[in-house]
Amino acid sequence: MKDIETLNLLLRRPTEADSLILGNLWRNELVRTFLGGVLPDEIIAEKVIALQSHWDKHQFGLCAALDKNNKEVIGLCGPHYSEEGIVEISYMFFPQLWGRGFAKEAVIASIDYIFRVLKVDAIIAITQEANLKSCYLLEKIGMQHINKFERYNATQRTYRITHNEWQYMMKPNEVLMSAVLGESNESD
Repeated sequence: MKDIETLNLLLRRPTEADSLILGNLWRNELVRTFLGGVLPDEIIAEKVIALQSHWDKHQFGLCAALDKNNKEVIGLCGPHYSEEGIVEISYMFFPQLWGRGFAKEAVIASIDYIFRVLKVDAIIAITQEANLKSCYLLEKIGMQHINKFERYNATQRTYRITHNEWQYMMKPNEVLMSAVLGESNESD
């Protein structure tokens, strides 16, 4: 997987140096409120290994999200195979950056990449029903709520979007996509 560059973000394979910063996402109480709670260090170490193993096996995975202005890691976003073997989009960002559009920008760019490069027919996203902001984000970008189930002692919502739905939804939003991906429509 090549790096994904947007107007404000760079999404790339996490490096070993990123592990400490990304570990702080799994330790952050606010970040983990709707994700099953803070994880102990031994589980975080397993997550980091699993993240790299996924990349090695599939040549794509969750990406470190860097703010292009200061090159700091501000979150994690990208595609990965779910426990059911379906391509899933997941994301986590540090709380001090919530509400600035970074998650939306990263999710849109990741979904676009999944459909254009990985050529899958559909992708899913899972979020806790109580995480209203995440539910809203997924619905706003065109994902449809398809299922509910229990995990982490809470109701989870599964969202899905197909390649055809994505194309249909993005067609009138080509200007938005160009802006998100940092592309210019001007001729050179």
